[in-house]
Amino acid sequence: FELLARVRAMMRLKEMHDTLAEWNRTLAATVKQQVSELERMARLKRYLSPQIAETILGQDDELFRTHRREITIVFLDLRGFTAFSDSAEPEEVMEFLRHYHAEMGQLVFKFAGTLERFMGDGIVIIFNDPIPCEDHAQHATLMALEMRDRVKHLRGAWLKKGYDLDLGVGIAAGYATLGTMGFEGRMDYGTVGNLPNLAARLCAEAKGGQILTDQKTMSRLEHAFVAEPIEQLSLKGIARPVLAYNILSAR
Repeated sequence: FELLARVRAMMRLKEMHDTLAEWNRTLAATVKQQVSELERMARLKRYLSPQIAETILGQDDELFRTHRREITIVFLDLRGFTAFSDSAEPEEVMEFLRHYHAEMGQLVFKFAGTLERFMGDGIVIIFNDPIPCEDHAQHATLMALEMRDRVKHLRGAWLKKGYDLDLGVGIAAGYATLGTMGFEGRMDYGTVGNLPNLAARLCAEAKGGQILTDQKTMSRLEHAFVAEPIEQLSLKGIARPVLAYNILSAR
């Protein structure tokens, strides 16, 4: 009887050991899956805006459907960049862009903007899609002011290297159509419509250190920001002249 009890006890111990081993295997597999998911997220965030990466990994199909939403869109690029890239070595241009993109990218994420794309020295940022952002026009403008101040600080080092560059910014708020464009093997997230065209044209008109917006957008911002009106601008692709404002500071 004592021997039988010992055998049964040993069998129970083996069952417990096997169960514990199975739990450990399950836990290890779960941890491995979670680590893999984190690594995938980290890789995606190297190439996509965090909001877009998280939406893709979360399998939220809303991002992929064409939709219309009120947003604020910001275009920025550097005055003098064409002359700089024509005279500098390609490696020098790439090194400069890596540093410049890193400086501007930190501010995009600080103000919870969605980085739509890089275009050489040009950068396009969206607010209020795909992640909702209350007071998106104000967030975008605060980001633009901080970017302008950051470039003003960087210009000292740039000028010492012979880089005569300065930042121009265009901001427009309103409705736009958003979604993914491309084909099955290569998709991009972006906007179409009059609004991105307006922001791009305002950016092209901005002198170094200027942040230009239109009257409609300025009406949303005048309680929080100081701006000076400039002459009406005839912008390519825009039917009527645009009364533009240069945003100077927060109130």
